[in-house]
Amino acid sequence: MGDQGHLHSTIGKVWPIRGRARQRVLVPSPPSAQQALVDALDSVSESISSAGSVHDVLAAIVDAAKSFTGAEKVAVCLVDEYADGSALDETTLVVRGARDTHLQEWWGQRLSDITDDVFRNGNLLCDVDRERGAWLLAVPVRVQGEPLGVLIAINSIRHSLLPEHSAFLSILGAFAAVSIANARLAEDGRHAMLASERERIAREMHDGISQSLFSVSLGLELAKRQVVKDPAQARCTLEDLEGQLGAAAGELRRLVYDLRPKNLQELGLVEAVRTWVHEATCGGGVRGSVEVEGEAQALRPSQEACLYRIAKEAVSNAVRHSGGQRLVVRIAYAPELATLVVSDDGNGIAHSETQRRLEGTGAGLRNMRERMDAEGGWLEVSSEPGTGTVVRAVLPLEVD
Repeated sequence: MGDQGHLHSTIGKVWPIRGRARQRVLVPSPPSAQQALVDALDSVSESISSAGSVHDVLAAIVDAAKSFTGAEKVAVCLVDEYADGSALDETTLVVRGARDTHLQEWWGQRLSDITDDVFRNGNLLCDVDRERGAWLLAVPVRVQGEPLGVLIAINSIRHSLLPEHSAFLSILGAFAAVSIANARLAEDGRHAMLASERERIAREMHDGISQSLFSVSLGLELAKRQVVKDPAQARCTLEDLEGQLGAAAGELRRLVYDLRPKNLQELGLVEAVRTWVHEATCGGGVRGSVEVEGEAQALRPSQEACLYRIAKEAVSNAVRHSGGQRLVVRIAYAPELATLVVSDDGNGIAHSETQRRLEGTGAGLRNMRERMDAEGGWLEVSSEPGTGTVVRAVLPLEVD
C-alpha cells in the first residue's frame, strides 16, 4: 500500500503525509469553512437524534461524512462485539458511493489492518495509493478507549483533503461513538421493557439512565459550540461525555443482567444453547455439539441469562477465531453448582495473552468475566498455542 501517516484534526493548518513521497494532501481552508463545519455538525446531530436503531445511526453518519467532505466513497463498520480486540463485523458495514468507484476489492481487504492501526496508534490514519490515484482517511470510533468501529473516507488524489474535512471526520467519529452506544442502550432498553419487570426497569431507567443521556445530549450541544473557539476544550468535553455514557451503559447492563433472552423464555437454557450452536456453526467448517450432565436444575432467570450469554460469546469466538474444526458445549448440573464448558480444537492462544484479555484489554473475555462476577460465579480459560481453548464457567446454584 502507498505512503502512510497520521493526520491531526487541527483546523486551518497543513499536515503533510509522512513517508517517502512527502505529498501534501491537506490545504488551508478559508475562514467561512469553520462556520460550515459548525452547521454540518448541527445537521448531523439532528439526523442522529431521530435515528431509531444502530443501523440508522450508521447510515446518518456515513451520509453526513459524504455530504460534508464530498468524498467519492465513505464507509463505516463496527467491530464484532463478541470478539476480542478490533475484529470487524462485516454485517454492519454501511457504504455510500458509486459501486464502480474505488472498488471494495481494494480497500475492503485493507479494512481490518487499517482498523488495527487506528486503534493501536489512537489517531486518524491517511493512506495514499499512487497506483490507484486515491487517498483513504480512517477515523477510529470508540468509547472510553474501547473500539466500536472505524469510519473511512476515500477520494481521488486530485481532490484535496481540507483541514475542516479531517476535523469534521474526527469529531464525527466521537459523535458516532456516543450515538452508537446510545442506540444500543435504547435497543436494549426496548427489549428490557418487554420483560416481566418492565415497570421497575422503566422507573430505574427514568431516574438514572434517562437523566444521564439527557446530560450527554446537553454536553454535545456544548461541544458543538466549542469546536470553533476552543477545539482542545471540545475534545475534553467529548472525553467527559464518553465517561458519562460508559457509566450509563454499565447501569443498563446491571438492569438487564437478570432478564431472560427470548430464546431462554421459549426453550430453556439447554435447548437455547443447542439452537445457538446450530445457528453459529450452520454452513461453516466447524462442527458443534451440546452435552448435558446431571439432572437439569431450575435456575433463577439471571443465572440462566448469564450462562447463556457466556455460551453465546464463547461459541462465537470459537467459530470465528479459533481455526478449529470441532467445538463442544458441556452443561453440568450438580447439587450446588452449574458448570458450563466450551472447548474447541483450534489454534489456541498463549497463557499470557489469555490473562491480558481477562484483565481488561479484550472485550470478549472481559465481558464473560464481568457477567460471572455479577452472579457470584467465576470464569476459567485454559489455552496454549496448538492445543485449543477451554472456557469454563462455574456458577453457585441459587434455585427459585
